[in-house]
Amino acid sequence: MNLLLVRHAEAEDEAVSGSDFARQLTRYGHGTAAAVARGLRHCIQGSVLLWSSPLLRTRETAAYISQAFGIEVNSYHEAIPAGDLNTLSRDWQNLSKQPETLIVVGHQPHLGIWTTRLTRVSVPVKKASVIGIHLKTVDQMEGELQWYALPEMLRAVATENKA
Repeated sequence: MNLLLVRHAEAEDEAVSGSDFARQLTRYGHGTAAAVARGLRHCIQGSVLLWSSPLLRTRETAAYISQAFGIEVNSYHEAIPAGDLNTLSRDWQNLSKQPETLIVVGHQPHLGIWTTRLTRVSVPVKKASVIGIHLKTVDQMEGELQWYALPEMLRAVATENKA
């Protein structure tokens, strides 16, 4: 299975309510998330499952991916903002049908920590960047870093493939 770790796009520094949960994407963040989603659509083939953190900025980012792929967000998973890779791993292992690609929209520092834990490679996880990991088997916490894309790279893919 391929695992794509997507960091949410640029969000406001602080929500009006003061709640981290309620921080939303900035106007720039919305544009970036939309472009990243369109670029990903040109890069990913086969069955896709989409999980997101329940925090607003990740839900907004995931909505663009959902729209680009024509799929629903399968789970707003509490383990994502908690940084609980063990629970996430257990849950993807227990899926009745394994997708070819699982997309997880989440946060730093967790995405960087998970990448290092799974691949033994450290990458800078910029806002709206995507890390592609091929899991050797779904029941082991071991994978191979396949690619890393900054949002401007995926925006270029989306622009080149407009038709």
